[in-house]
Amino acid sequence: MKDTIDPAEDAADPLAIENAIFETASQLPDPAQRREFLERTYHGDPQGREEMEDLLRFSGTSSAFFLEGRLSAADLAREVIDEFPEGDFPPVDEPESSGEKEGATIGRYTLLRKIGEGGVGEIFEAQQDGMVRTVALKVIRSGMDTEAVVERFEAERQALEIMEHPHIARVLDAGKTSRGRPYFVMELVRGSRITTFCESGKLDLRARLELFLKVCQAIQHAHQKGIVHRDIKPSNILVESVDGIPVPKVIDFGIAKAMQGTSRVRAGITHVGQFIGTPAYMSPEQIDMGVTDIDTRADIYSLGALLYEVLAGRPPFDTEKLLARGISEMRRTLIEDHPPLPSEAVRDQGPGREKWANALRGDLDWIVFKAMEKERNRRYQTANSLSMELRRYLQNEPVIARKPSRGYFMRKFFQRNRAACVLGAAMLLSLFAGLGTTTVLYFREKDALAVQAHLKRQAQARANVSMAAILLSEGSAAEADQLLRKDEIDSVDASPEAAEVFRALGRWNAVFGRWEQAANFFRLMNEANRMGDRTRIVEGLDLLMTAPVYLEAGDEQAYEDFRADVLDRYLPARSGLEAEHLLKVCLLRPADRDALARLESTAQVCRDNPRGKSGLPGLRSWNALSLALFHYRKGEFQVAIREAEACLRAKDSVGSRTAAAQCVLAMASFKQGDRKPARDMLDKAKADLHRVESQIDESGFPPIGYWFAWSVVRVLIREADVVLGGA
Repeated sequence: MKDTIDPAEDAADPLAIENAIFETASQLPDPAQRREFLERTYHGDPQGREEMEDLLRFSGTSSAFFLEGRLSAADLAREVIDEFPEGDFPPVDEPESSGEKEGATIGRYTLLRKIGEGGVGEIFEAQQDGMVRTVALKVIRSGMDTEAVVERFEAERQALEIMEHPHIARVLDAGKTSRGRPYFVMELVRGSRITTFCESGKLDLRARLELFLKVCQAIQHAHQKGIVHRDIKPSNILVESVDGIPVPKVIDFGIAKAMQGTSRVRAGITHVGQFIGTPAYMSPEQIDMGVTDIDTRADIYSLGALLYEVLAGRPPFDTEKLLARGISEMRRTLIEDHPPLPSEAVRDQGPGREKWANALRGDLDWIVFKAMEKERNRRYQTANSLSMELRRYLQNEPVIARKPSRGYFMRKFFQRNRAACVLGAAMLLSLFAGLGTTTVLYFREKDALAVQAHLKRQAQARANVSMAAILLSEGSAAEADQLLRKDEIDSVDASPEAAEVFRALGRWNAVFGRWEQAANFFRLMNEANRMGDRTRIVEGLDLLMTAPVYLEAGDEQAYEDFRADVLDRYLPARSGLEAEHLLKVCLLRPADRDALARLESTAQVCRDNPRGKSGLPGLRSWNALSLALFHYRKGEFQVAIREAEACLRAKDSVGSRTAAAQCVLAMASFKQGDRKPARDMLDKAKADLHRVESQIDESGFPPIGYWFAWSVVRVLIREADVVLGGA
């Protein structure tokens, strides 16, 4: 690791490095802070430090060139200091104002007090004549009103002016001072930064995610207006509590960039080769000074970094350590290295954090990982896609983001060690070429062509699955479905990534009642799941979705094959939750003695561990339903009745569990000779199902509960109708 600036190493881009250092140092108003920063950055290079100090002393109006990358719209905290832990710098003395004084009047506004300043502008709290409310007024500092700075200042005003969103600070007015310096007036945001709000308010996981979703909505709005923020970080997301409701506001579009052709704001104002943003939250393409086409996906990375800190309580990269490494090593770290997963970062914070770490482990880890992918094509492509993924998580639905495959890490290894890998591959190709002349004698021409065609189909199938994953991440399920159905994929290589695609499309078809298509995708999902995590598959929704879909599609044989596979692959159950899932999916249809005998130990786990390893409060009633099914299939009708009645005693705000238990109770009661009560109970189940189905609209989703839970009800109602006959 390198702690000094090596001019020889970075000779290819010396201006960019100088700009980045000047930019950061010039915004530290306190001399002691600036001195400490320069000593750390130029450790071992006193001459470089002296030259930069001279440059800072005599910069004057020419500093506009170096400060192109750092403007501040309404940030109430100081730029660089707010990325460091408290106490790392000496107390800050208020810098002398070089512009308007408190109490002065600008247009219709009286300046009350200075509340912040950026590279080129000062921000005042001001009061409009005849108005009670106060506003934030930003005016260019004296000496900074060069053509380039005025252009950037106007760009910032226009970027804010064209956006109208409840979670973006609004521009209210604009004009020029009596000295001809541009200013604009915007909504005054008094809240605290989002991370401080979450920690001080002790927000739970759901509340933090709901708050973050509002930020995603704001950024999506900016993107739709053609604006890329490029500096999303905690201090630029302020949260106020309005009537007890948290309201986030996105501020500081000072370094925002307009996408070409979509806004009046000029896109080419920023010089190539400068750091644009705050390093710990910047996307790799922003750090890579050779990349000029920064687009909305840079903001997706920064949203991922923000989500990381909201969840883990610390940024993905330590800003102080990054700066201590020097510019070159900092760039390499941000471009190549992955931060620890949020759950790991929480666990490293010490005892007492295990429960929170467990809540993050899994889906949330991989959602953050996907948002912060180094390759922007692998990230969520829009803020809406990230929002949809988090809503899937909040609704306990399968998410697209999963742990990267071994192939992904192998590919990254190859990119870092290209020369050695190419040499090794060349040696292997030479070896195979020599063997090929003898191997080919074992194949006839027809067989060779068949193998080639099969490989071609497999390669095309894999390519289509990858493309479908991208379409799904953008919310284009219909296009992904059409792409994969066009070639009628029969099978794919087993992989968790493929399983995610098939799961999403199976679910998408199921909610619209396209059972045959859904069944085919769930079959492919289960094939691809053979390399997936066993616990996640059993405790998740994969098995619960697959079983009723086969029966809804009318494919009894597919269900029998699926049940046999489940019995072979997933027994014995390891927890109460696993036991409940396995009993239910294996007993939607009558089972033979062998299957029931194999499920006996699973039923015992249900009885012994009714609340599951996580203490799930609603699991006891679901266990009762599954045990009722188990005893009914065994012909133990009185026990089945007792378990079904226990299930019915539990509150069910959705109704699907109650309706399913009513079906089992109806069938078991009928077998006991109680025909009238059995018919009444079945009628209640049908009424519940009809109530839900009558409210389904063109969106296809049931108005309450999960579609597969109601599919179980339909399957059991059909069976109960046959059992009860004309009773």
